[in-house]
Amino acid sequence: MSVQLDPAKEKELIELLMGLTDVADLDAIAVVSRQGVKISYFATEDSDADPDLMAAVSAALLVQGEMAAQRLGLDELFEVVIRGRSGFVVLSQAGDFLIMGSAKDITSMGLAVTQMRRYAREIGELLAG
Repeated sequence: MSVQLDPAKEKELIELLMGLTDVADLDAIAVVSRQGVKISYFATEDSDADPDLMAAVSAALLVQGEMAAQRLGLDELFEVVIRGRSGFVVLSQAGDFLIMGSAKDITSMGLAVTQMRRYAREIGELLAG
């Protein structure tokens, strides 16, 4: 599966991603398909995130998150949060797509989850139109 964005929509998407990294203090963010195909990516200069790895991992996290939410009776899955010793990743649904953000600063995790949920709606609407 390949998603081709027209230049204006691609520019708007990059601007949304840049804005999200600023307000949520994220190091890197990727927009991917539900199958794990990278649509767009933005990272700060300090980031060492691998955009292809982020895309591939997002599909696996989505499957596991949806299965867990269903089996635990949590209804619709909003996001998957993984926290490790040296950072965290958040995966949020954005319409038919996903956004995955990562950061090394654990203190910004709550803000990242909240802001990613807000931006996910905007990104989903942009990509649906």
